[in-house]
Amino acid sequence: MRRPSAVPTSRLPALRESATALLRALSNGKPTTQDIARSIALDPVLVFELLLTAPLGGNDPEKLLDAIANRIAGIDAGLLQGWSLRHVIQQPQRRIGTRSHRHHALHSQFVAELSLHLALETAYPRPDEAYCAGLMHDLGLLWLGEYSDDYRQLQLDAIDERALAAAEWERYGFDHAELSADLAARCGFPPSVADAIALHQAEPESIINAHPLVRILAAAEELAGYRGSQSAASLESASHLTGVEGSLLVSLIADTARGLQERLKGLEMSIEPAMLTQPWAVSSDKSEPATDTSIARTALGAFSRGAFSDAGMARQGFDVASRLLLGLDAPVLFVRNFSEDFLVGAANPTYPGLEQLQIPIADEYSALAQAFRDDTEMRFQNGARPPGRCTADWQLARWLESDGLLCVPWNNPHEAGVAVFPCASNEIPGGDVEPGLRRTVTQAATARLSERRADEKMRQDLEESIARRYIDHARRIAHEASNPLTVIKTYLGMIDEKLDDPALKEQFALLSDELDRVGTLVRRTSDFSSITPSGPSHSGVAEILHDLRALYGEALFSRRGIHFELRAPANLPPAAIPPDALKQVLLNLFKNAAEAIPEGGKLTVAAVAGINANGSRCMEIRVVDNGPGLPAERIDTLFTPNARSNDKPGGSGIGLPVVRDLVTAYGGTILCRSQPGSGTLFQIFMPLAAMP
Repeated sequence: MRRPSAVPTSRLPALRESATALLRALSNGKPTTQDIARSIALDPVLVFELLLTAPLGGNDPEKLLDAIANRIAGIDAGLLQGWSLRHVIQQPQRRIGTRSHRHHALHSQFVAELSLHLALETAYPRPDEAYCAGLMHDLGLLWLGEYSDDYRQLQLDAIDERALAAAEWERYGFDHAELSADLAARCGFPPSVADAIALHQAEPESIINAHPLVRILAAAEELAGYRGSQSAASLESASHLTGVEGSLLVSLIADTARGLQERLKGLEMSIEPAMLTQPWAVSSDKSEPATDTSIARTALGAFSRGAFSDAGMARQGFDVASRLLLGLDAPVLFVRNFSEDFLVGAANPTYPGLEQLQIPIADEYSALAQAFRDDTEMRFQNGARPPGRCTADWQLARWLESDGLLCVPWNNPHEAGVAVFPCASNEIPGGDVEPGLRRTVTQAATARLSERRADEKMRQDLEESIARRYIDHARRIAHEASNPLTVIKTYLGMIDEKLDDPALKEQFALLSDELDRVGTLVRRTSDFSSITPSGPSHSGVAEILHDLRALYGEALFSRRGIHFELRAPANLPPAAIPPDALKQVLLNLFKNAAEAIPEGGKLTVAAVAGINANGSRCMEIRVVDNGPGLPAERIDTLFTPNARSNDKPGGSGIGLPVVRDLVTAYGGTILCRSQPGSGTLFQIFMPLAAMP
C-alpha cells in the first residue's frame, strides 16, 4: 500500500440501487439535469467519479447539486446511461458485498444530512460544504475494503472507529480518514472540507479550537454513533463541539433519520438501523444469487458505441468516458505513420511535444508497439532500474505521471493506432467485462476522431484546390483584361491629342486615370504574393469627390434626370485611407444610388472634418438620396455577402460588403439609415491622416 498522495483513483464500487435509480431517471422521458443530479448525489462513489472528470473550481456554484447538474449538461446521455449500467453489471473486485456497501453509503448519507442540519443550526455560512464533507468522509473505507487484501480482518479486530484508524496507521502509514480527505481533494473540494474529513474521527478535545467545519463533521459522526449506541458520551461530545443542547440534538437525529428513510423508499432500498450508525463495522454479507446481466451487458456495449455521435466533441467525450466507464484517467493517442511504419503521438495540448515521440512498430521491447502488432491489450510497468529496455515507454509514463501504462489498440477505415492510459503498477484494471469494454469505448471514440480528421483533411484539400483554381482563373482574367485596357488607353491618348477643348481634355485625363486604377485593381487581383497596398496612405477627400462627380456625374446621374449636389470644402484635411480604396468605396455607393433614385430625384454628398467618432477625430462623408428607401429586413443583411435585393437582377451582392471591408480595414466605420419612402443615408467615418 502507498500513501494517499500516491493512491491511484481506481474504480470504486457504486451502490447498485443508486446506479439503478440513475438509470431509471435517465430513461424516464426527458429528465432535467437536476433530477439526474439528485439520483447521483445519493451515492458518494457516483459523485466522486463524476467530479474526477472535471474537478470543482472557483467558478463552480456553491451547491453540490448545481455543480453535478452543470457537469451532466455537457455529457452525452448515452454515456450517462452506460455509466449507470456499468455499475449495475459489475463491481470492480467484489471484495465488498452489496450489504456492506449499502451500509457505507447509507451511513455517509446520514452523516451528510446531520452535518447539513448542524451547519444550519450553528449558522455556518456554507452549509453545503458540511453536506459534502459528510457525503465524502468514508470513501477511504470503501477504497481500502476494495483494494487491500487484509482490510476486512482489520475491521473485524477493531472495537471502534478510532481503534480501526490506529490499526490503519500501523499497517499502512495512513488511515481511512486521511485517504478520504485525499480523494475529496482530487475532486476539487476546498481545504476546509478535506481537513474536516481528515479529522472527523479525532478526539473531541483535540479539535475543539479547529475550524468550525471540522467540529461540525466530528459532531455529526458522534450523533450517528449515538443513534446506535445511545452513549451519553457521544451526545455530550457533539453538544460540546457545536454548542447545541443535547435535547435539540436528539430531535435532530430522529428527524434526520426519518427524512432519509422516506427518501430511500423511492429507491426500493432495504435499510437497517445499524447501517446509519457505525461505518467501520463489517456487515455480514449473505450469499446473493447470481443475476443474469446479459441484456444489460449488450445495452452497455450499445450505449458505449453510441456515446460519441458528435465528432466535434469526441475527444472530450473520450476523456469523460475513460473515467466514468473505464475508471481510468484520460488517454493519449498514438497513430500509425504509414509512410514510415512508426507509431506517432497525436498532438495534445496537455503534453506538448507528444507528436515528436515516435516508436517503431517493429520495436520488440515497447508495450505500445507490441499492442499494435498483436492487436491485443498490453501493459508497461517500470522496472527496478529505469528507463528499462524501452526508453520511449518509460518517458511516456513519466509524462503521464504514472509508473505504468495500459495500451489498447484500435483501428478503423481511416487510421490505426494505440490508446495509452496512465495505469499505476499496483492498479488493477479489472477483469470480466473490463477489457472488452475498454476496446469498445476506444474503438468508438477513435472512429469519430478519425472521421473528423478525415473530414478536415478533405475540406482542407478542397479549399486548397478551390484556391488554386481561383488563382489561375484570376490570373487569366487579369491577362485577358490588360490587353483591351491598354488598347482603350492608347485610343484615348490619340483622341486627346486632337482635342482643343480644355474641359474635355480634363475629362479625358480623369478617364485615363480611372483606367489606370482599374488596371491596378485587376493586377492586384492576380498578385497573391502580397496584399499590402502601394501608393499614398491618405486621400484628399474633396479632390476625389470633385473628380468622381466630373467623371461619373453625367453617366450615372444627369442623363437619368438625377440632380447631384456636392458639399465638400477645398480645405478638408486628408483622410487615413488610400485614394484607390476611397474611390472604390464612393463609386460603389454612387452606383447603388443611381440605380435606386427615380428620375427627378436627388443625391447629396457632403464631407465634414473634425467629427469625434470611436475616440478619434474623423472625417465624415455623407451620401444621402431621396429614393424609395430600404425595407427593414434588407438593412439587417445590407453588408452580408450575396444578400442582394430582389429588385437588382444580375447583381453580385458583394458591393456593399466590399465597401464595409475597405472602410473597416483602414479603421473607419460605415452606417446606414433608411426607411421605406424616406430615402437612404450612408455615413462614413474615417480617421484623419496623421500630420507630418
